[in-house]
Amino acid sequence: MRVLKPEIARERKENILNWVVYKYVTTGKPISSEVISENGDFNVSSATIRSILKELEEEGCLAQVHTSGGRVPSDKGYRSYVNSVLRIQNLAETEKERLESEYDRRVEQLDYFLKHTSKLIADMSSMAGFTMFSDIMSERLKRLDIIKVSNKNYLLIIVTDTGIIKHMPFGLESGPDKAHLRALVSKINKKFKDLRIAELKGALQKEFPSAKDELTAALFQLLDRLQREEDFLYLDGISSIYENMEDASMEEIRSIARLLEEKEKFSHMLRERLRDCVSKSGHPVLHKDGSRRDRAVEVSIGSENSVKEFRNFSLVSSSYCLKDKAVGLVGVIGYKRMEYPKVISIVDTVSSMMEDMLSQWEELGSDDDF
Repeated sequence: MRVLKPEIARERKENILNWVVYKYVTTGKPISSEVISENGDFNVSSATIRSILKELEEEGCLAQVHTSGGRVPSDKGYRSYVNSVLRIQNLAETEKERLESEYDRRVEQLDYFLKHTSKLIADMSSMAGFTMFSDIMSERLKRLDIIKVSNKNYLLIIVTDTGIIKHMPFGLESGPDKAHLRALVSKINKKFKDLRIAELKGALQKEFPSAKDELTAALFQLLDRLQREEDFLYLDGISSIYENMEDASMEEIRSIARLLEEKEKFSHMLRERLRDCVSKSGHPVLHKDGSRRDRAVEVSIGSENSVKEFRNFSLVSSSYCLKDKAVGLVGVIGYKRMEYPKVISIVDTVSSMMEDMLSQWEELGSDDDF
């Protein structure tokens, strides 16, 4: 009896597992040993295939739906498959051309840019797409301005070092004269440039401890409000999630609907992932094609997600960087049974395109955006 080398036996088992996952993803049907024997082209006996399937089931990579039925991948099985395809594959040339042709490089507003990208990635993947830009409070001040719009109406404008521009309208009953307004803005820009936005209110309170004028009070209130605001988060294609939940219970459908509508838990989960990406910024990833990128595509499957409502879903995301710092996430949410190689490639390509766009904006500068 011929004994296989351990590495050959492991490779054979991995290949069969990957084939089962791929076939289940494309058909949605449990995979039997007969299907593998007839279509798998592994050149092994039916008995060997049954033995390998039994091992994979015992290892927790596959689960048998019925005693006499085929097998479906578990979270562990999906993870093994995803790890094997995470050596990023190049997106098919036709799909890459479609992405580039549909990517509106004329977009000049950050919020529209993020909304456009989430729709694009949803259309390309046929799943829910999302984009998120980092919390402004972690950014550094590049410039602040206060503009008088009308008799009692003003506009606070904050520009960060990564190019975020925040406009906040406010009203004053008795506004300051132009000289006082210019002096205040000039002092803030000279003294607090490069300070984190989260630290700005405290620094201003120390600088103007006895200030009781209406303008300073309004400025403090606006900075308080800014701290409570959510991240820039855009979701598109949510309906595609429900279309693939044919096996889900009504309670599962309700819980995922609440999660995506309220956004708070989902946003928190993405912030955790972004913080992890920020900590890795500046450590390039070497890809199979020899290219180096300051980010990698991350995949969390089912129970690997920190939010319980996502136990039947996978989250595929990549950060995108500006000035070597991760400033946001782009990705896809879908049922665990997804075409991982295609989705991973789409996310990787789109995040690269977003970095190109943000870099172009940075080169143009934001001095004239007011």
